[in-house]
Amino acid sequence: MKTHREIFPGIHWIQECGPNRQGIADAVVATGAEWCPAGVALHVPQNAYLLTGERTLLFDTLSPAAGEIVLAGLESVLGDRPLDFVAISHTDVPHAANVSRILRRYPACQLVAPAAGETHPLYHLADATLVGPGDEIDLGGLRVTFPEATFLDAALHTWMTEETTRSLFTVDWLGFPHMEGECLQCVDELPGEIDVSRLEAFHSRVMFWFQYVDVDTVRRATDALARRYAGYSLLPSHGLPIREDPERYYELMNEVVANVAASGRTGVL
Repeated sequence: MKTHREIFPGIHWIQECGPNRQGIADAVVATGAEWCPAGVALHVPQNAYLLTGERTLLFDTLSPAAGEIVLAGLESVLGDRPLDFVAISHTDVPHAANVSRILRRYPACQLVAPAAGETHPLYHLADATLVGPGDEIDLGGLRVTFPEATFLDAALHTWMTEETTRSLFTVDWLGFPHMEGECLQCVDELPGEIDVSRLEAFHSRVMFWFQYVDVDTVRRATDALARRYAGYSLLPSHGLPIREDPERYYELMNEVVANVAASGRTGVL
């Protein structure tokens, strides 16, 4: 099964579909959600993104179970080219698990990590290049920046943008499950739209701390993101890339937060 593809010039998506999440599927079917028919396998993916300008950068590294997937994707796209940078959004297993394997395969590669947080030595990041707001890496033809992660699940955390294609890498925010047959498809290639219930199926289990937030404050933060990144594609770590009509997803996320704040956590992955 193919596990990587180019979604913009110079941006290659490497996907780990993960196992069938039958418990989540059963819970979603019980709500009557039309997007998830009974008996269909449901996946919550892990995504890594390989950027290839004159220099190359991998953003996130997938889970330990997908070490061969990410290495095969790198080798397929890069061929004899080096990997110049591997950047991690944060140290959770689905994002940073394969850093050591990748650095062994590409020993000249430079590790890039978030400057935010105070636990870098704990995660062997003391020698990494630390980045945050105001920092950028010019890849030659592509240019990445590292804005503050507005919605995060660890203090040591960053988002990323690619400014040539105008893409925002939102990490855990904007995650959602997909069904069998939708693997490695972008949202604009699906037969239907992503709705609030599909986004809520992820966020009410992973970013369940939304149940404790002030909804109006979060709405203001989300609306500020929508203004700042108007027209940027949205590339999450646990969903499918959103290349068209990104503006509607900010409003959908406002509804998700309101629902989770009202109803609380719905389960676990």
